[in-house]
This record gives sequence, C-alpha cells and structure tokens, in this order.
Amino acid sequence: MIRRAMLLALGLGMGVAMATMPRPAVAQSSVVLWPVDPRIAPGEQASALWLENRGKTPVTLQVRAFAWRQPAGEDDYQRQDAVVASPPIAEVGPGQRQLIRVIRRTADAAGEHAYRLLIDELPPPAPPAEAGVSAQLSVQMRYSIPLFTYGSPQATARPALTSRIEMADGKPWLAITNTGTGHARLTDLKQGGAVVRGGLVGYVLPGATMRWELPEQARLSAPLIITVNGSEQTLARSS
Repeated sequence: MIRRAMLLALGLGMGVAMATMPRPAVAQSSVVLWPVDPRIAPGEQASALWLENRGKTPVTLQVRAFAWRQPAGEDDYQRQDAVVASPPIAEVGPGQRQLIRVIRRTADAAGEHAYRLLIDELPPPAPPAEAGVSAQLSVQMRYSIPLFTYGSPQATARPALTSRIEMADGKPWLAITNTGTGHARLTDLKQGGAVVRGGLVGYVLPGATMRWELPEQARLSAPLIITVNGSEQTLARSS
C-alpha cells in the first residue's frame, strides 16, 4: 500500500497539482498532459493519454496506474495489474507528442472503479561532477490524474453526498460522505455568495468520507453550496 503523502513527497521531486478545470495540465517542465479526466467505458479496453513536450530538451516520462481508495479519510494508492500503461516509459522530444494507451486488461465488475495515473518526469543522466564542484540535485516533476473505469453504464454511477461540520483543535472542518455509487469531484465551495474554497476542493469516492478545513469566519449553521461533477448543489447536512 502506498499512501498519497509518500508518493507526492519525493526526495528528488515535488508534486504537481492538476488543473481545476478539465483542460490540458501544464507544469514548469513544459510537459502538457491531456485529457486530465480519462475514462474507460463499458465495452472499451483502453483510453488515450497524450503527453506533449513544449520545452527545448527531450524529457523521459514514466506512466503508472495505481488503484485508488480513501480509507480513514486519506487517499491510498495501491499497486495493481488490472490497468496498465503502454508504453510505460517514453522519451518525448522537443515539440513532440506521445500517445500512451491506458489499457484495461480484464473486464470490470459492474460499477465504477477508481485509479490514479502517476506520470513521473525522470531526471536525465547527471554529467560527471567537475573537480571541486558538487553536482546539483535534479528535480523530478510528478503529475497525478484520476482515471475511472466502468463495468456498467457510467450514468448509473452517481454520488450521494451528506455533510457535517466537525470541530478539531478549535477549528471547523467540513466532512463530506459519499454513500452513492460514483465519485464526486468537488469544486468552488461557497457560503452566502462568498467563495470559501475556490477551484478544486477534492474528490470523494463511493463509501468514503473526506475532510477539509474551513476558514474561521465560515458560518457553521449557514448552507454550503458546492459544485459536484460540474453541477452546483447545496450540501445536505447530517446530524
């Protein structure tokens, strides 16, 4: 089992947050990825992921797929072999694009299945250090995008959310539980017309509860409005 913190806090790299809108993701390395929300529908065996190098030097990218779960309110990534990337490693020249096929090796059971695609930019071979000069540490970029596969029509995978406010260390936290059959992609949390958390808030997978800290000025009894999978709704409160 590999926890999200371990995957993102690398000794030789840093995590790269995905864009909050479904558009190509661009990082300081000039690598562009799209789509940032790939799917594999029932009856399909693969989905396309494009990697583009807009820089001036070649880049080597490694693509891996991990099973994605959210036990105890944390993202867990687990090694698996049901979904693979082909090719798993690719060198992309300046101004070039590379097609990666994300392949489902076996038919899914009914329902939605969650994965995370981790795309690592591998550092180039370090040149021999000059005498008396320390070699600089290469910085590796990491991208993480969600992948959902389906064994039954995607329209049947729907989130069902309830929320509550919890206090921890004197600070308010928003806990959202998903009792539905599909994931919830949460963006733009608002209260009273004011933005509480803009952009991407996070994901809640079926059967999971995730928590986010709220600003102290948030009114605990006022309704919260959030965008779920592109549709704005008022969060239902549980006792």
